[in-house]
Amino acid sequence: MAPEQHLAWFDDDVAWFSALPDDVLDVDVPACPGWTVGDVHTHLAYGLGLGYPMALSARPEATAAEAFAALSIPSPPPRGVAARADFVEHLTTCAAAFRAADPDRPCFTYAGPGTAAFWFRRAAIELSLHRIDVAEAIDRTHRLPTDRLADALAETVEFALPFAATVLGEQPRAARIIDRTARTAEWLLLGDGDPEVSISADGHDLLAALWGRPAEVQWSGDAELARHWLSLVPRAFG
Repeated sequence: MAPEQHLAWFDDDVAWFSALPDDVLDVDVPACPGWTVGDVHTHLAYGLGLGYPMALSARPEATAAEAFAALSIPSPPPRGVAARADFVEHLTTCAAAFRAADPDRPCFTYAGPGTAAFWFRRAAIELSLHRIDVAEAIDRTHRLPTDRLADALAETVEFALPFAATVLGEQPRAARIIDRTARTAEWLLLGDGDPEVSISADGHDLLAALWGRPAEVQWSGDAELARHWLSLVPRAFG
């Protein structure tokens, strides 16, 4: 997907979160243990809404500590309606920063020196994952359109899994990841050597499983290796 598509995707989900009624803000979110809907708003307001524009301004060779040195969260953090107010303020500012940035502008990224477009995509996908979490908690259903789902899965395999393995200092044996709903079967090889396990699921379940959410996933081959691969992203990003 093009950077402009990621920005439109991001805007869609900012509007959805901003429009949630007050009476759901104290609802527990099972996909994020210990968090309410309001806590998700706080997480997104500060980690994404304030943090990602900082990354846009960081030099490409910066460390994560340097890129986010100015990030601070109020203590205690806002909750309930106050959390949503901070979400609207900081995500609106973040969206404006994205719109003002050249997608090709060099900057720090989690994957090393990169461009601003990395953050457009990362923000759209992170926000959408949490929209799915919150929608399930309040008895709504959110299914990603085919193009957004495919992009979220691609980013997970291209960026999140390798990044998680690096952060954790692990390099599991190879696995094959299969999205069973792709119009053309998409086989993604990870690790070194021939795959020792195949992990497959419907695209939405596959995305959920790779990000540590409950999902219906099948595998053939080394079951322990499958569980290891599925644990990487939630352990690294948690």
